[in-house]
Amino acid sequence: MRFTFACLLACALGCTRSSFAPQDAGARPVSAFSAAPSVAAAQTAGTARLEGRVQWQGPRPVLAPLPTSPSAQSVCGASVADNALQVEADGGVLEAVVWVDAPAEALSPGGPGPAALIDQRGCLYWPAVLAARAGGTLRIRNSDPLTHTVHAFDEGLSLFNLAMPLAHMELSRQLPLQPGVVEFRCDVHPWMRAVLRTFAHSHYTTTGPGGRFQLPGLPPGDYVLHVWHPKLGEASRRLQVGVGAATADFEFGGMK
Repeated sequence: MRFTFACLLACALGCTRSSFAPQDAGARPVSAFSAAPSVAAAQTAGTARLEGRVQWQGPRPVLAPLPTSPSAQSVCGASVADNALQVEADGGVLEAVVWVDAPAEALSPGGPGPAALIDQRGCLYWPAVLAARAGGTLRIRNSDPLTHTVHAFDEGLSLFNLAMPLAHMELSRQLPLQPGVVEFRCDVHPWMRAVLRTFAHSHYTTTGPGGRFQLPGLPPGDYVLHVWHPKLGEASRRLQVGVGAATADFEFGGMK
């Protein structure tokens, strides 16, 4: 694993655990902080913001299609595209989990946060990687006219196993109070998998279009910034953030 890192802080005047993804020498995360002043970051006086991009380095990875079962082929076809790792044409990595560590007094726990949503659609779980508050609410939806199940595991222990036989059916469950990694499987369609990482504070996100992310509302101070994806591993870096914005770009060059 290798990384390069450079950080720019722009100031405005007057204003965990993871047992699911073991380390692997084949994954080569590279992190870099790029220089880019941000006016918008100074709009909230006394706070800092981390923003940046997670990008794939080199030729885009190709995941083999996932064969379906005969009972699902009338709805989803003979195979579905594997969504476990999504890399855009420009190299942006979608659904990478980004968060910061810091002394407890620096990170406001905040409220329970919005409910996370996992959708069974096209014989896949969407999103395949997501993040949420520990102890928060998980919404589970079935958008297919097929019977799916959502079997959740916390470090190998079964949390719940829900059968969802109706299209547009939706259920809710509380997530474990202890931060960690929850794995989801469908017992009817075993190629369906998803992973959720939970946190004791609200300073986390996942990458969106272009592989971009934002972590706003941070008190100025020292942090460790992490990027994690179950197919890529984890990259992290210690940094000091003042009032304003710091821009962080991470690159990954290999899968687990």
